[in-house]
Order: sequence, then structure tokens, then C-alpha cells
Amino acid sequence: MENRFGDPTARETITEPARDIPVARRTQVLVVGAGAGGYPAAIRAARNGAEVLLIERNAVVGGTGPMSFVTEFLSCENISGILREVQQRLAAHDAATETFLPEYFNLAYDPEMLKLVVLDMLVESGVDLLLNTNVVDVIRDGDALKGVIIENKSGRQAILADVIIDASGDADVAARAGVPMHPREDPQPMMMLCRMGGVDWERMQAHARANPDDFSKLWGTPANKLDGAQYVHLTGWKSLVAQGKEEGALPGTFGHHISIFGATPANLRHGIGYLYAVQVLNRDPTDAADLTGAEIEGRRRARDFLPFVKRIPGMEDAFLIDMAPQIGVRDSRRIVGDYTLTRDDIFEGAVFEDEIALKVYRGPNVKGWVRHKPDGSEGGKGHDLTEMPISVVVLGLPYRCLVPQGIENLLVAGKTVSFDNEAHQRVRLMPECIAMGEAAGVAAAVAVRDGVPPRQVNTDTVRALLTEGGMNLDRAKVRVQQVRETLASRGLNVLMD
Repeated sequence: MENRFGDPTARETITEPARDIPVARRTQVLVVGAGAGGYPAAIRAARNGAEVLLIERNAVVGGTGPMSFVTEFLSCENISGILREVQQRLAAHDAATETFLPEYFNLAYDPEMLKLVVLDMLVESGVDLLLNTNVVDVIRDGDALKGVIIENKSGRQAILADVIIDASGDADVAARAGVPMHPREDPQPMMMLCRMGGVDWERMQAHARANPDDFSKLWGTPANKLDGAQYVHLTGWKSLVAQGKEEGALPGTFGHHISIFGATPANLRHGIGYLYAVQVLNRDPTDAADLTGAEIEGRRRARDFLPFVKRIPGMEDAFLIDMAPQIGVRDSRRIVGDYTLTRDDIFEGAVFEDEIALKVYRGPNVKGWVRHKPDGSEGGKGHDLTEMPISVVVLGLPYRCLVPQGIENLLVAGKTVSFDNEAHQRVRLMPECIAMGEAAGVAAAVAVRDGVPPRQVNTDTVRALLTEGGMNLDRAKVRVQQVRETLASRGLNVLMD
């Protein structure tokens, strides 16, 4: 698709007349984006006494879960804080498992119920919401950000705030404010997921156990039964994919495997699953024409893939319920912050005084290795990684990664914070985005209370408030050895120290 909208040299210009823009709202903390980085920020800021307004471009809250059908919290080895609360609330609605230990890794959930759980938490915390609202510009005074310009059904308006948290998922506010960005790498594939009915989970599970070499050791044949916690999805059918490529039924850029996600207790009973297979390569989520092209390509390819799905034992009677409302985006802009987390920080065990989140990373310590390669090959070997030793490390996220260089009164939360490319590959999932959001929200509330810009907040105070709110920042309490033992029990080559 020709990108004629993204090339400024190919366009004429007009002069927009000057106009007075009404100030629709003044608030202490403004959060832009209600996804994994945004709703925790709003909740935490409000619970710590700040007046908070949360604006969201979509009609629902929750982010890529309900919007892109990312139906698992991936890598929950340090589950605590807002994420633990979300899990417990989901479980109360039969939308996630009641028991979840950190060494279970991933937590399956119902994205429709996530919308409601997050909405309840926001309303109960006293957060004001403004949905169907886009940020179109920023209000900057020298080195300080003072607010944003929005567009919605009420027209063009201004919102002024003491602290702004950019949780847009694409660093839209930071970009419009002129924050420096890290150089862009080749984009990771986007994904179009489909919700399917008529899924026979028992038959799929039995087929995987009968053909273990055709499935991921981690997510194909664990010893326990599919339960949405210890065993949350099926990944494999590698021979079927190879056959499809050979026949020409699947494109050569198709990955090595197919995954069926969403094994919540309710979905297991009712035969509902989420099909993860269709990748869209080489698209830029910050370019409107490219993003539109990705949506079109993803939906048409997903439709064309559905007949092939019926070859899967247990999917013979499967049918499409719906496709994700928007394509899933893995990477986007990344700000240059007061500190940039690197892959060496992760594997050399760096400890930071201003750590505001802890994550367990499990994967190969290989420079240049990427899980979701731009060419769609999924790290070269699919999800097994059987030829690589797996390191399991605890890493800390410094608060300074959330603080953009060259501007005051702005924090960034989510996958667009200050990481180098290889760190970003390992620290961009929803649990850590939620944790970063919590930290940004607490820091914003402290900044407002103490009358200082976010760059100058006392990080010991932020850490104490995070801990008081249920987040674990104690490395000794992270169950690293149990994680290693669980991985080893599934046949992976785990480094045990």
C-alpha cells in the first residue's frame, strides 16, 4: 500500500486560522491512555490523594487485552500490587483462576471482564474518565509541559495539569512535546488474534500429549491439566505448519507454530479460545497509513487462515466469533530518559537505588537475540528454545527510565519508556507495564503533594508507597528457584544459578 499520507514532502499545506481553545479542565494529574500503563497510574495516583483525569482514545478501558485480545498476563513471576488485585477481581467473576503462584508464569483471563474490572477499580478510586478522546497537541511553556489539546465529540479543547503521564502506548504526548527518542529498529511483527467458538480443549490437549515433539515443551505438554494458570495455552502443530507452507496454504513468512490462548476455567467449559497465528510484518504503528494497512492485511489474512485451522484436532468444528478490535502492536517509540536500561543491566544483575518494579526474565542470554523477529520467524526456533541455555534472572526497573530528558512535569509509563532495543524485547509485557504505571501514578501524586516536578520526587518515598500498596520490591521474596525448577521440569535447559 502506497504510504502517501506519511510523506510530508508529497503534501500541500494550508494555514489554519488562529483560534481560542477553551480550557475544559484543570487537574492535578492527567493520564493519557487507559491500557496496562495507564489505568494503574490513574488508580495509584488517586489512591494517594491526587485529583486524576484519565483520557482514552477508545470507548473501553484495559488496553491491549480487550482491544487486541492479548488474553494472558505474560510473565507474572512477581505478581503483586495492582496486578494481584486485578487477578483476584477477575477470579471473583469466573474470568481467571482463583489460585495463582508466581512460578506458574502466565495468567489467562477473559478480556471482556477485564474491561469491567478495570472500570470498577477506576471509579471506586475516584478517577474521572473521558473516553473517545484523542490528544492532538501539547501545551509547553519553555521546558515544562503544562497540558494537552484534545479532540472529541465536544470539539477541540485544552486540559491543563500539574503532572502528565503518557501511557498512550506510542509515546504520543512525549513525541508531540519534542522528547528525544531512541533510534527505531526493524519493527517486531504485529498480530491479529481471533476469538473462536467450538474449541474442543480436551481433544487438543490429548493430541498434544500424544505428539510431544510437535509441541512446545513449555506450553504443549506440561504435567498438569489445562487450568488457566499452570497450563494456560497450547503452542505447537509445527508439522502441520510446515505442511501448510509446503502446500502453499500458508505464506513462507508464517511462523513455526500456532497457538490457542485463553484457557480460563469458563472458556475451557464453554469451548472458547483465541487463535494466535497471523502476523503482519514491517509496519510502523506511528504512521496512520501503515497502521491502517496493517489492520486491513491482518483481517484479510486471518479470514483466509480460518479454513486451515479446521485441520487442527479439536478445531474441526471451530467457528469465528470475532476478530480483535485492533491489531496487536509489540513495539513503538521509546523515549530517551534520565537512564536507559540495557540488556547488560539485565544479565549482569544491576541493582538500582530507584527501582520501582521487579521482573523475572527467563530466556537466552544471547546478544542480538529477539523473540519476535521482524521476519516473523519467532526467534528462529519457535517457543521451545531447546538449543539454547535459559537464564532466569531478576531485574529491576529504575524510576529514571520513566522520566524523559529535556522536559518537566511529564512521566512515561508502559512499553515506550527508556530501554535499549534488547532490553525492550525482554521488558515490555503487561505485568511490567502495569508496575511502571503504578510507579508513575505514585510519583505523580507525590510530586503534586510536595510541589516538585516528577524528576525531583524522593524515590524512597515512592518505593515505600508502592510497597504499602501491595507491590513487592524485595528481591529476596521473588521465587526465582521455583521458577527455574518449573522450567526444568518441562524439559528446558535451565541454568540453575
